[in-house]
Amino acid sequence: MKILAINGSYRPEGTTALLTRAALDGAEAAGAETEMIVLRDRNIQYCRNCLACYNDLESEIAPCPIKDDVTGILEKLRDADGVIFSSPVHSGFVSGIMVAFLERAIWRLSTPTGELMGLRGIPEPRLRSKARAVATIVSAGGIPQKMRKFCDQGTPWLRETVSVFCNGMPVGDVYAGAVFTREPAGEDWKKLYFMRKLTDGQLGEAWDLGVRMAGKIGRGRVKPFDMARSVGLVPRLAGTMLVRLTHPIETIE
Repeated sequence: MKILAINGSYRPEGTTALLTRAALDGAEAAGAETEMIVLRDRNIQYCRNCLACYNDLESEIAPCPIKDDVTGILEKLRDADGVIFSSPVHSGFVSGIMVAFLERAIWRLSTPTGELMGLRGIPEPRLRSKARAVATIVSAGGIPQKMRKFCDQGTPWLRETVSVFCNGMPVGDVYAGAVFTREPAGEDWKKLYFMRKLTDGQLGEAWDLGVRMAGKIGRGRVKPFDMARSVGLVPRLAGTMLVRLTHPIETIE
């Protein structure tokens, strides 16, 4: 059982890295072999929108003319049974390097052959040899846990995006909201990020996420990606059918 973590933090010893390491430690305790890739240490170039990957419908990992470290990371992702994506919260979203990596990954690991509610051409996984467990970890610098909905736009996007190209099923997420060393007052409000403290409880939550991921993989409870379920379109009432939209594409006559 292999679990891979892809860390989008720029700080090698920051809260995101510590949380990711805790999750991997939990997975190891449950019997997994683990590895963490820190994107800041790799050569990750920007997508040039040449569409070479998009145009290839046959390859397991679609080709790309850019010669950097992305292909090697995608090969490790292909071989993994579970993948954790971690990032600090930057302006309410994930880090720029994580976005750059995922832009490079999406069409290399998926094809525009899916269909949902009558709309064709949406991504579906290339990596169909097995389903993978996926999880996300995000760490906020100044926003407390109770205000997550105002800050964490990254987790839903990250979870939905990576589930597609991992052919994966989400097994959980961690949002480490800001906890401060003391009650902010006066000038403290201008330097909240430097007052943030990672708690034992947050590290424990990350550990539990790793244990849970390894457990689901080990018990064979990971299902392949399902687009309708991923975007919340599967009705909970038994027997209810999805509404099909006929000809949703607009054209110029």
